[in-house]
Amino acid sequence: MGPNYPSSLKRVWMWAKDALVNGRTISFELSEEAFGVTKKHVIFLQDVHAVCATGEMFGSVIIIFIDFLYKYVKKTKMTNLIAFVDPGMIGAIGCDNSGERSHALANHFMNAKEGQCFLIPFNDLNQWSLTVVVPTTEVVYHMDPLKLRIASDEWVERGVLDCGLFVMGYMKEICYDKDLEFAAKWIRESNLAYSEDDVNTIKMDFAKFFMKRYSC
Repeated sequence: MGPNYPSSLKRVWMWAKDALVNGRTISFELSEEAFGVTKKHVIFLQDVHAVCATGEMFGSVIIIFIDFLYKYVKKTKMTNLIAFVDPGMIGAIGCDNSGERSHALANHFMNAKEGQCFLIPFNDLNQWSLTVVVPTTEVVYHMDPLKLRIASDEWVERGVLDCGLFVMGYMKEICYDKDLEFAAKWIRESNLAYSEDDVNTIKMDFAKFFMKRYSC
């Protein structure tokens, strides 16, 4: 971490090195309001390291970032337009039966509001991608940082370890788009890619929210 490294990331890493040493963890529960379920998760030192430096991104980081996004969606009165799915409910590791995944998602979609988008981060072993489903119109978008994005335009390839951060960025862009025109935007901008500054902004969003909520 050089002199130009974001100060919010330095703070969360210095805190984590003390608070999460020797296998200690921070436990938290899913927001039932945001996810429709309540379930306990834990975050480890390696999770914070993955955000601040590099490493494999686990679901706990994604869930905390969703919690951050949900508070924005609620504040801007967009909960009728955007909903979230717990990645642990449909991930390849936590739920390796495709029938169980389908059943869980079907139950989640039962109370979907007209035009509401469900953001579904999915981890296929070591690869994160994002699926956006609009149940009432039966429209599905799949956004994969390492393969193809919507409308078959190619994403610029990045390292596997960036996948989780990219998915966090996709979700943020969707939530911050009050008109939900993300599909048209990404089809139109065929050279769209995240810069290092963009990725650092995503990391800082996580770090500031995490420190405010969990460092007490």
